[in-house]
Amino acid sequence: MSGGYFDRSTYAMREIADTMERDIARALQPKPEKEHMDYWVIYEKDSFSSFHNYNSYMKFASYEDAESFLLRDKTIIKAEQKYADLFIADDIIFQSTTHNMSDTPDGEQIPVLYSIYHCCYDRYPDDADVLELSDETINAMKEAYRQMRIAEIYAIRVDWMMSGDDSEESFRERIKEDLAEFEKEYAVKDWTYLDEDEE
Repeated sequence: MSGGYFDRSTYAMREIADTMERDIARALQPKPEKEHMDYWVIYEKDSFSSFHNYNSYMKFASYEDAESFLLRDKTIIKAEQKYADLFIADDIIFQSTTHNMSDTPDGEQIPVLYSIYHCCYDRYPDDADVLELSDETINAMKEAYRQMRIAEIYAIRVDWMMSGDDSEESFRERIKEDLAEFEKEYAVKDWTYLDEDEE
């Protein structure tokens, strides 16, 4: 026999530890230079319960460019103040003079609304798979990994004893040996190593 008392559940413990290890390594990888994004978009609220990007996610270099594009449609005008609070935005709101929202309460007639929104942020290029974690979080994850591996060692040794593979004396001796071996491994662990085959 070789264990089985816990129905192989100890394998799940190692999988959790391995996942933590990979995430720590990902967080420690060199980060590519971020790109600065600064543009304007138009949002359209054509349903009372949602809104979306207007006209196929067009981006504009300035507010004026976005407004000029929007107002080329002569059926769109600056909105009445009573409609401004219906849109989750601080910007100037516009409204359609010919189309109403769907999904309005009690069939109320509310015009389709538009907002010009400023997007300004930094991002990693090419949708890079970057994991950003603080040093404090990484250190906590290292300790979580350590505790999970220790729990795995205890669970395996109990599993083997309760399955009849190890005597009680052997159980106690092998726990000490396994823990000592793990602590040596942990002390010199290269946390930056990322096995690309496991990605």
